[in-house]
Amino acid sequence: KHVVSTQEYGVSKHKFFGGEQRVYQHVSSELSCDMKFGVYLPPNYSSETSEKFPILYFLSGLTCTEENFINKSGMQRFAAKHGVVVINPDTSPRGSDHPKEHVDWDFGSGAGFYVDATAEPWKKQWYQRRVRGNYLPVNHYS
Repeated sequence: KHVVSTQEYGVSKHKFFGGEQRVYQHVSSELSCDMKFGVYLPPNYSSETSEKFPILYFLSGLTCTEENFINKSGMQRFAAKHGVVVINPDTSPRGSDHPKEHVDWDFGSGAGFYVDATAEPWKKQWYQRRVRGNYLPVNHYS
């Protein structure tokens, strides 16, 4: 059963193939910034039942946000047909105002590396390996 926390709020909700594509934003205490993630709920999903659903996590690559996968993959058709919940988080902390954050596409706000930075000033927010390993909501929608 999904319960929205006080730090998580809906950004958008759209119908796709009988299900719902949602986008949420939350304040990440781990990364000290706002983060977004997409959730596709298949047509037979209901928060009112105890039915379990398989969950597929899609972690985008370099320069991608949660929107890239939602808009370009076509996964909603597959997920609707097979009754799969799909969760796709943004892969990068954004708005941290680090030096060169908006200058270098490969190591700025779009850098989607799943590693833990060890040098200042990046180590405060670029520890994606640890965050993704501990943060993904395994039972959020099951």
